[in-house]
Amino acid sequence: MVYLRRKILLSGTALNQLQKSLRWSSSLKIRDKNEIRPERSFKYADLSVRLAAPHQLQPKPNVRALSFGKYFTDHMLKIFFYETLGGWQTPEITPFENLVLHPGAKVLHYAIELFEGMKAYRGVDGKIRLFRPELNMERMNNSAVGSGLPSFNGNELIKCFTRLISIDQEWVPHSTAASLYIRPTLIGIDPTLGVSAPDSALLSTIYPLMARWLWRS
Repeated sequence: MVYLRRKILLSGTALNQLQKSLRWSSSLKIRDKNEIRPERSFKYADLSVRLAAPHQLQPKPNVRALSFGKYFTDHMLKIFFYETLGGWQTPEITPFENLVLHPGAKVLHYAIELFEGMKAYRGVDGKIRLFRPELNMERMNNSAVGSGLPSFNGNELIKCFTRLISIDQEWVPHSTAASLYIRPTLIGIDPTLGVSAPDSALLSTIYPLMARWLWRS
């Protein structure tokens, strides 16, 4: 019994010494703010559009029965980033669809991701308006820098999702009681394990409907 106790104490001492000698290390590259390089961004001028077929169009819900994040518009925006292919690829608007991810995608294992949230309102004059989206883009780029994700030109993204709003404009409620929520999301999709800055990413934007009383701002 005495021998066993002495062995446990010695093991504990060795473990403490080992812990003191350890240093946490990570290959995750935290990007410098100078790495926000708009010139490497995707361009709105290259945007491709593939419209949903009639059978893919969804019925509009009753505004009075809305719950947040349950109903989505007919289309979405997707932009891939591949370092090996030169960076950002052609932005595309497609019918709303599921994403296909490798089981080893970094977003699934290390939560290398970020998102922003803003709203599109329809005024009493029928016009659709956004509220200072450039500030959301600035915050999104700053988050990308800190997450090891690629940065982009915020104005180009605003143009892209504004085009998406124009395509799905009938989803913007004709009501002062609801609005269209805009959720741009950027995720690391490298099909590899190991904590490191991803060499591939996906920037997608989806539009769920929301009642204004669910989120007042």
